[in-house]
Amino acid sequence: MISAFAKLLCATACLALGAHAASAQSAPDFYKGKTIHVIVGFGVGGGYDLYARALSRYLGKHLPGHPNVVVQNMAGAGSVRAANYVYAGSPQDGTVIAAVNQNMPMYQMLGGDGAKFEAAGMQWLGSMTNSNGLIYTWHTSGIKSLDDAKQREVPMGAVGTASDSVIFPNLVNEMLGTKFKPIPGYAGTAQINLAMERGEVMGRGGNSWSSVQTANMSWIKEKKINILLQVGFEKESDLPDVPLLLDLVNDEDKKAVVRVVSLPTVLGYGHWVAPGVPKDRVAMLRRAYAATMKDPEFLKETEKTGMIIRTQAGETLDEVVKKVTMAPKSVLDRTAQILKWK
Repeated sequence: MISAFAKLLCATACLALGAHAASAQSAPDFYKGKTIHVIVGFGVGGGYDLYARALSRYLGKHLPGHPNVVVQNMAGAGSVRAANYVYAGSPQDGTVIAAVNQNMPMYQMLGGDGAKFEAAGMQWLGSMTNSNGLIYTWHTSGIKSLDDAKQREVPMGAVGTASDSVIFPNLVNEMLGTKFKPIPGYAGTAQINLAMERGEVMGRGGNSWSSVQTANMSWIKEKKINILLQVGFEKESDLPDVPLLLDLVNDEDKKAVVRVVSLPTVLGYGHWVAPGVPKDRVAMLRRAYAATMKDPEFLKETEKTGMIIRTQAGETLDEVVKKVTMAPKSVLDRTAQILKWK
């Protein structure tokens, strides 16, 4: 005769096996009939938006269940609003993906105002491209070099305090003695571009080289902008004559600050999901993301539109973010002070 305890044990085991089987079956079927929202932290028309829309057209094709993927623009505070929503206010099930400012991990680490997310909690799916950030002026501004920018105030179109459009001018002012003046309040790149063309501002800081190549290559061909500086760890091969900030700074303490600010340029147009998304679903999204980056139709479209694809795996980006968190507190405090986040 089987004891009551044995019957209970058997029933428990059967339930556990059944639950495991159901979980295994439901994981691939989860996205069937669902819609994935890619939340862009800027307005329509900028680099983050363009790359997110390209991703959205192909990602669902490589996920089991082939969900719809749509882009939602959520501008505000240089992407802080969008990052907060994805991290803490959205469903934690893999149906919401962040396409936000590459500075968000650094912003939180430096104690940025209003951040309700943790750099360490972001689960990265991958990055479509990364490139150096730029500081440039419009061709009619009269500012053609860094030396010119040291002689008089240079109004620069900007988004919010967490955006490169504010970070880079403030950093360069501290490092090199320039007089860039960020003018925040623009929704995104497209609005800043119009402001430059109208003469409301003289230029902008923070737009990436890949973004300029994708959206504004005619500016380069027609010499509409003066590229004064690039921010990153090494020069872009296409910009050998444009100075690199890291090369212009000799003091080691200042170099440490520049390295912290340069780290996000490695993240580029990266995408992540909230910390509560199950690991198996993150793995599914990462596989689909990687497959999208190799999709012949995707690559044909991005080549046709001039988009630069330098894909990186989510695991690689996890390591990059860890490097930010390992910087000495003294360096982080100094960086936050320079960026006026403290």
